Amino acid sequence: MSLYPKWLLALAGVNLLGLLLAVFYLFGGVQPFGTSGDAVVRFLLYLATQCLWVVPVACFFGALRAHDYQHPVLAVFISLTGISILAFATLFLFQGSN
Repeated sequence: MSLYPKWLLALAGVNLLGLLLAVFYLFGGVQPFGTSGDAVVRFLLYLATQCLWVVPVACFFGALRAHDYQHPVLAVFISLTGISILAFATLFLFQGSN
């Protein structure tokens, strides 16, 4: 990890908190986008729900890869995008419990 600056690891590392949400979205029965009677639509809603925790984790690795290719501004943008999706997923999780 000495290849990356500490500020980037701190910024991108927040995205790994999405792994903590994985348990709730995989096994908790959380359905933030609702349900449907159609099997295809239900599967697409399931995929959209899983993207709420998978995308921030992917943004962690994407930010590190962007830094490897000498694009630090893009790495910051990717990290901030992942953090915003993570915040959105966390709000969805707590909103559904009310």
